[in-house]
Amino acid sequence: MKCSIKIFALIACLPPLALGQSVRCGEKSITNGASEAEVAAQCGQPTQIEHQVIYGETGTAVGPAATPLGVLPPIGVRAVAEAPVEVWTYNFGPSRLMQRIRFENGVVVKIESLGYGF
Repeated sequence: MKCSIKIFALIACLPPLALGQSVRCGEKSITNGASEAEVAAQCGQPTQIEHQVIYGETGTAVGPAATPLGVLPPIGVRAVAEAPVEVWTYNFGPSRLMQRIRFENGVVVKIESLGYGF
């Protein structure tokens, strides 16, 4: 019984940790939505930068059209969009966790804590 209570307590603590990802740089915290310029100004230059491109489909519907034969149903139009992705890694030294910050279109979308720096 005591073991199940401890496991439940541990699981209950995990979601807030996953949702509240941020990086502390100086006096300010960097969170999702910050720009690359804001992060660079607060945290300095990263130890490593990885460049990637992600591709995704976008779609829109063109409304019904009247023709001599009747009304045509809406037509879907698809396009492929690319978004630039950069992943910055910060190594703050052996007393702090390293941080990986993912930017899509120049905005922070994900922050991960790694192991201790060196």
